[in-house]
Amino acid sequence: MSGTKRKSQLKGLKVEDILNEELRREMGVEEDPRTGKLRMNQQFSQINQWEDIMHSVYELPIELEGYSKKVTELESLRELVDRLSRQQFDSVKRSESRKKQLRQFVKTMNMYYNLVFTEGGVKTGYGVLIYFPDLKSDAERSSGIVLVEKKSMKNGKSTTKFERAKFEDFLIDVKPYIDMLGNLYRKSRRP
Repeated sequence: MSGTKRKSQLKGLKVEDILNEELRREMGVEEDPRTGKLRMNQQFSQINQWEDIMHSVYELPIELEGYSKKVTELESLRELVDRLSRQQFDSVKRSESRKKQLRQFVKTMNMYYNLVFTEGGVKTGYGVLIYFPDLKSDAERSSGIVLVEKKSMKNGKSTTKFERAKFEDFLIDVKPYIDMLGNLYRKSRRP
């Protein structure tokens, strides 16, 4: 895709839009262009274009304002730990993506994590973007921000909520939670 075309696709997008689209697709939800209602389990015909936009997230201006909470204060983090610990769901799936920085943009990096729960007729997804605006030589000791989206769907309707937090040291402030959630997820997958 040409740089001009990509820039025109990115115009007006915010990082929340990118996270929302990533989670929506992970949940298998598409909007019907005629009715605006959500459609489940549709195949995505333009995934290559979307992947190109996802890889271009480093071009989006990410506002660091409004990220005043600490990671430990995120309500959605507590919900995820509780939900996985109690194992009160019919099914759960997880995906993750670590977007390596491109050679010319070695100062930033981002990661995506998604967990999607199904319980009865309700589908609830949590999408997490971890963004490192200024990598240190030891990337795990870098500071950054966490943007979390919770999307719930029931009876063809969805609700969305975003939470924001910042961290000073990924290794201390964020990685223990990623490891804990990963362990709880693996435990929920065992027969």
